[in-house]
Amino acid sequence: MPYAQNDDVEIHYEDEGAGRAVLLIHGHTLDRRAWDWIAPALGQSGLRLIRPDLRGHGRSTRPDRGYHWSHHAADMTAVLDAVGVDRAAVVGYSLGGGVALEMALTVPERVGSLVLLSPVLPDRPFEEVFFANLREVARVIRAEGVAAAMRGPWLESPLWAGSVIDLRVRQKIDEIVAEFPGAEYLATERDHVERDWIVPDRLGEIEVPTLVMVGENEMAGFRRFAEEAASGIPDARLEVLPDLGHVHLLQAPDRVARKIVEHLGKQVTA
Repeated sequence: MPYAQNDDVEIHYEDEGAGRAVLLIHGHTLDRRAWDWIAPALGQSGLRLIRPDLRGHGRSTRPDRGYHWSHHAADMTAVLDAVGVDRAAVVGYSLGGGVALEMALTVPERVGSLVLLSPVLPDRPFEEVFFANLREVARVIRAEGVAAAMRGPWLESPLWAGSVIDLRVRQKIDEIVAEFPGAEYLATERDHVERDWIVPDRLGEIEVPTLVMVGENEMAGFRRFAEEAASGIPDARLEVLPDLGHVHLLQAPDRVARKIVEHLGKQVTA
């Protein structure tokens, strides 16, 4: 299994296909398998797909600290180094969208274009109902363990509500989060990175072509993240996906893939 090294952290990744490189960054508690249903359509268009597991997820190292946006962005840069890619299109989903934004601001020379799928907007607070759910997840992890938290409050999160009406989507989420190691919740130190800027204030510096997608049935807070990102990045385009929720990449993978490929100047072949 291939790994990229960033200091003492090893980032597992999959690398398949040829052509233009696309870095696919998954969301919180998920891993590279979140892209399983969308990858075939992207691959058919002649794209090279690089699918890493974020630190603390999947088969990557599970450090007891170091989960700031900057740490994830450095890990993803190490993955690009490991596969010999100087500049990639970066597609980030949820937490991965925040990582993609961090990369676009801190290593802009490595990012050729952006696709942000229901992104977290770094340095902006979550809406209270979602933040309350995260607090409960953390409490159960400490009291009863990671598995109990994933089976309980996390799978009942309002984040999934607009998506898990589809049983296949629910089963896929169950499959992945059941193996989430919970390392970030068990961290021994709270991440604190000294810097005099925040991501929302610098969105106007992002110069690459950017597509932002969000489901029509998304949580209000994530809808606001997407709208702010799209309005702050010059010439970015916002697509609202009818009838879809937060996990639109699993609900309608072919539809989402087609929009990604169109943004990258390709065309999906059936």
